[in-house]
Amino acid sequence: MKKSMMIMLCLIILALGGCKEDQQKPKSEDVSGKEVVEVLSTNTTSEKKDISMTIHHSVKGQDIYLECIITPNFKFKENRDTKKQGEGHVVVYLDNKKWDSFVKGAFILKSVPKGKHDLTVKLFHNDSTEYGIEQTIQVEI
Repeated sequence: MKKSMMIMLCLIILALGGCKEDQQKPKSEDVSGKEVVEVLSTNTTSEKKDISMTIHHSVKGQDIYLECIITPNFKFKENRDTKKQGEGHVVVYLDNKKWDSFVKGAFILKSVPKGKHDLTVKLFHNDSTEYGIEQTIQVEI
């Protein structure tokens, strides 16, 4: 009897210990009256097959939210004089005009003019030479 009570007590403690509070989920922005478009684009790989880039994007109002996933083991780094494989940054072009360069995987292009646009993301080494990986997507604001 004592043994079964101990086992029952242990099971109750384990069950209660496994319960967690609900994790807070991020609150979504109020975009009432604005169109939201989300797209997952295809993968682009360099000729050497050692690095690939996947672009996720969404449009909210006149802003474009971009996420660049570069694998494997890529590190976003500022420009340097020496080139190191697996390090670098991305440069974004809107209709073949340079918009900006970024040293992080997620960023926002704000106040993009209304209309249809070609958005190109190119991957660069940390010495500003190209990896040969780029991806162009069409967006409409």
